Amino acid sequence: MITIHYLEEIGKDELENAVFITGFQGFGMVGYLASRHIAYELRLQRIGFIKTRYMPETTFYNKERGISYPFELYYGRVGKTKLVVLVNHAIPLERERTAYAEFIAKWVKENNLAKAILIGGLDPAIRESEDEKYRWIPISGYKADLDAPILSDKYVVGPLALTIMFMNAYRVPGIAIFAYTELYRPDPRASAVAVEAIAKLLGITIDTRKLIEEAAAIEAIEEERKKLLKTIEGEVRSEKPRYTMHV
Repeated sequence: MITIHYLEEIGKDELENAVFITGFQGFGMVGYLASRHIAYELRLQRIGFIKTRYMPETTFYNKERGISYPFELYYGRVGKTKLVVLVNHAIPLERERTAYAEFIAKWVKENNLAKAILIGGLDPAIRESEDEKYRWIPISGYKADLDAPILSDKYVVGPLALTIMFMNAYRVPGIAIFAYTELYRPDPRASAVAVEAIAKLLGITIDTRKLIEEAAAIEAIEEERKKLLKTIEGEVRSEKPRYTMHV
């Protein structure tokens, strides 16, 4: 059984017409990094966590937020805009991912949230121009004026795909944003693209400098790793054999 354990009292009327935002640890960890950044950067209040039957056995401590939970709910206001952000520090076990995605969509619908914004990463191989930073999918007929093409006739997989399907099935209007990303390492720069697109859509300001700094640090480490590999390969090629070959 999946439920919400509230850490702070919050009325249904307070949640009404809020914007729901979430993502998962998929390609480039874009959805996770972006949703986490939004919750932390805007200093939203942690109001509870989603409790699943098979809770991931992982946690960590932070001086500001205390003990973490795998699936945390944050709430707050930015001007007149109310936000509910689900930060997935972990991925639900495969056996209950379908139930988890349906629970989220049903909860959003029952609490009359205004719309959902889902975030994921996208393979840059389909990019048609260097200026293209992301693509998006409308959910439940949502109309949005975004400066990016729609992601059409391409498969979406994983927990994000399930969440998109159930949001649509429960008639929750919204969009899914897919930022072009490095596929096999965390990509805060792609997450910053998604955050900036969301901020523009909602008409609010979200500083992305921390994400850019994280990206620069990761890229510097990656560059050093490549240099080290080239050095090692060069030394191996130049080293003379220390044995005699007999034919």
